[in-house]
Amino acid sequence: MMVDFVDIHSHALPGVDDGSPSFEISLAMFEVALGQGVDTMVLTPHLRPIDGPDQEEEHRQRFAELQVAVRDAGLEIELHLGAEIAFRFNMPEVAAWPSGHLAEGPYVLTDLPPGLEQAYFELRSAGYKPILAHPERHRALSVHPEQIDRLRQQDLLLQVNAGSLLGRFGRRAQATAEMILERGWTDFIGSDVHDLEKRPLALIGRGAGAGFAIVRRARSRKALPPQSGLRAQRRRGFARRGISATPGQVSARVGAAKVFASQKGESGLFPTPIGAWNGPLK
Repeated sequence: MMVDFVDIHSHALPGVDDGSPSFEISLAMFEVALGQGVDTMVLTPHLRPIDGPDQEEEHRQRFAELQVAVRDAGLEIELHLGAEIAFRFNMPEVAAWPSGHLAEGPYVLTDLPPGLEQAYFELRSAGYKPILAHPERHRALSVHPEQIDRLRQQDLLLQVNAGSLLGRFGRRAQATAEMILERGWTDFIGSDVHDLEKRPLALIGRGAGAGFAIVRRARSRKALPPQSGLRAQRRRGFARRGISATPGQVSARVGAAKVFASQKGESGLFPTPIGAWNGPLK
């Protein structure tokens, strides 16, 4: 199996939210990830309005302990820290916390209900690139998909849950996820893994009786220009294969429904929604 997937949305940091309850479960989750071709994960525990800097500091301390456990277990997986932010106010301030943004980059993963465009405007004004987690699970966006398009026009990036495409969050979420994918609005597909049973990592699975790989990418033969990325709807170098959760509804190749990939360079990990990157990220 090709091992080069990067999962940007996971709750594998033990004992800090509704995700992994222990180091043992986290290590088992990483083994599952490696088995599905994921060799890099960004851990994104919840940061909610009731949390403060002390909670964020606890995340960083727990992350350091987890890295030691991963090394001792001999697991060859690269981990980075971030957060899934649900603050309604002061978003730029929270994003500026050491783990308030993903992997020390400009991207901020948010879980906000519709109608909070001002929060995203403030994030962009502060130089961040906001990502809305699992928009397909917001009922208002499912009922009024034109709101999703309006958010995209404001340069909001969208991350669809792999489990939604597998039908694990109900038919409404699945249909909305497929619609977002069909229309080329998907910037990222993430696992949003929480545990080993109820919400396991599932980037590869089966749906509607047909096997499919939700995330599969091929290396481009040439570098992509830095300004081509966020709104490119088709990219020949990146093919999405076998996405057929409902026969005839989702095409076998859905444009450039991008996956979050890493660029390793002098400054570490730079996330970009283009599937593979061998040039600088601006």
